[in-house]
Amino acid sequence: MSENCQSEIMEIIEKALQLNAGVLKTNSSAEMMDDWDSLGQLSILVALDKYFEGKISGISAMAGANSVPKILAILKENSIC
Repeated sequence: MSENCQSEIMEIIEKALQLNAGVLKTNSSAEMMDDWDSLGQLSILVALDKYFEGKISGISAMAGANSVPKILAILKENSIC
């Protein structure tokens, strides 16, 4: 996965969770962040699906992807980014 793609995904997640820029780290997860609750998870999925033009909605594993590493790995496995 390119550095640019990883940065874009992290920016999308930050915006979906309404975080300040730079708060999200490459190892961040729902367990570490109060704002990453079930509603936050849905916001992330919707934002990523919009950005990738509907390609996320068909990946069932994304529903349980509750960390930056998991999200990045799933996107890479599915050749999304």
